[in-house]
Amino acid sequence: MIQRIQTVYFLLVICLMAVLWFIPVTVLHKPELIGIAILALTAIFLFKNRKRQILLGYIILLALLLDYVAFFVWKFDPAVFASGIVTFLIPFVAGVFDFLAIRGIRKDEKLVRSLDRLR
Repeated sequence: MIQRIQTVYFLLVICLMAVLWFIPVTVLHKPELIGIAILALTAIFLFKNRKRQILLGYIILLALLLDYVAFFVWKFDPAVFASGIVTFLIPFVAGVFDFLAIRGIRKDEKLVRSLDRLR
């Protein structure tokens, strides 16, 4: 489980959500941070079911994207944006790590399918 690179990426997503928990100016609200972190933790433990793991990865990516869109549509304040640019970049980096995790899971799935064809 821990030796797979996508597990490391999901752990990085969890760590970034934990960092955002302690920063006062964030794009995401506290329940959303907890939800995304729980989804990433669940995805780690679904290592035997790669299709469901990919689905959870896409759900995390969609949640991050929807929160960004909602923030810029309803709550955007240029003063807050200028003072806390790092808090706007952390969810983006979490999304990149989530995308890399999905890519790693797909690579594993492709490898397993190719090995099944050889048998």
